[in-house]
Amino acid sequence: MALVGVGVAVAATAKRARWTPVRVEEESMDPTLPAGSLVAMSPLRGDPSFGSVVVVRRSDGTEHIKRIVATPGERFRVGAEEITLGEEQYAVAGDDRARSTDSRHYGPVAREEIVGVARACYWPPRSWRLFAR
Repeated sequence: MALVGVGVAVAATAKRARWTPVRVEEESMDPTLPAGSLVAMSPLRGDPSFGSVVVVRRSDGTEHIKRIVATPGERFRVGAEEITLGEEQYAVAGDDRARSTDSRHYGPVAREEIVGVARACYWPPRSWRLFAR
């Protein structure tokens, strides 16, 4: 019964905060977000910060959940080359680097490609967590 109460509270909070559910389709965010997890995402307001878990919409229309690992002006390695991120450019990576296709492979992402920020993981229950703002 307590689990139902928690679920209702999460749903009410999500609706009030305009959170959108996103399913983690790949294993690149293990162990933070296992494949199949449901994450509440809110639209990005302002600039994302280092360590934020974000949803990136790539030019091919696919969306990926990744972590910000470098912000504008910082250096980041893409393959053998080290680059300095430009204004409004970010580097993203999965928490399980061995299984992640990310900025190390396709380069920086533009601020406009970051469509949302993760606020909470609410499924499965063992992965419940709130993400820092």
